[in-house]
Amino acid sequence: MGRPRLTLVCQVLIIISAWDLSMNNLTELQPGLFHHLRFLEELRLSGNHLSHIPGQAFSGLYSLKILMLQNNQLGGIPAEALWELPSLQSLRLDANLISLVPERSFEGLSSLRHLWLDDNALTEIPVRALNNLPALQAMTLALNRISHIPDYAFQNLTSLVVLHLHNNRIQHLGTHSFEGLHNLETLDLNYNELQEFPVAIRTLGRLQELGFHNNNIKAIPEKAFMGNPLLQTIHFYDNPIQFVGRSAFQYLPKLHTLSLNGAMDIQEFPDLKGTTSLEILTLTRAGIRLLPSGMCQQLPRLRVLELSHNQIEELPSLHRCQKLEEMRSGGLYFLPPSALGAWSGARV
Repeated sequence: MGRPRLTLVCQVLIIISAWDLSMNNLTELQPGLFHHLRFLEELRLSGNHLSHIPGQAFSGLYSLKILMLQNNQLGGIPAEALWELPSLQSLRLDANLISLVPERSFEGLSSLRHLWLDDNALTEIPVRALNNLPALQAMTLALNRISHIPDYAFQNLTSLVVLHLHNNRIQHLGTHSFEGLHNLETLDLNYNELQEFPVAIRTLGRLQELGFHNNNIKAIPEKAFMGNPLLQTIHFYDNPIQFVGRSAFQYLPKLHTLSLNGAMDIQEFPDLKGTTSLEILTLTRAGIRLLPSGMCQQLPRLRVLELSHNQIEELPSLHRCQKLEEMRSGGLYFLPPSALGAWSGARV
């Protein structure tokens, strides 16, 4: 009676499309372990104690699209095992102990779209290994120990849309660091050690969301975003800004969120000419003393204006800021009645 049941179990395993083995105590995988699971599309092995995966561990998994290996103890990329996965689209290697990514690590993974390498021990961008991933759309290298991004680091990743590099130790970017990223829409450089404005972003013509808050950038140059006309969100707060070029934020017609709080040495309100879609503007903890009289005309869609902890003593008339819903301006010394005008429904 036992043998027919065992046969049935084997037959069921052969045709399954997903197998979750996460959060167990697996310490090793034998070569050929999954050999008969030719219809398997998703394999979860996260949260185990795997420190090494031998070649041919995934042999036979011709249909596998999703492989989760995060939260293990891998000290390197299981390159030879990955070569057996021609259909792989999503690979999670985050939260391991990986310090080096050899050149051939992802060879043959021409269909890979999503790659997680965050929370490891990388000290550099694995430039040569990334050259083999033409279909990659999203990648995170966050929470590593990377200190420099060289020129042309991602030049073959022409399909990449999202790139996360936050929480590293990046101090310097090459002028051409992002060359080739023609489709990049989201770039996260938050929580690094950048000393200068990353002019390398000017090659990112489709960039929509940019974050580089919590760095050590002291100046935003003139025409800082001249190559990024599609920018919608800029998070630049908690940098020791001393200078903002007058034209830095001009002519960004898609921009709807700008956060510059913590720029204590900024004394003048930024010139936002041509940035007509702005809805949320945060300029807290700066040294601004005066708002321009034509602010409402320049920013007809402004809904939220945060100006707390500045040196503003008087507001211009805000009656043309018809969409303004919320304004925070703690420390304001004098607010003439004309400043409010028809703006009676907003919160101060």
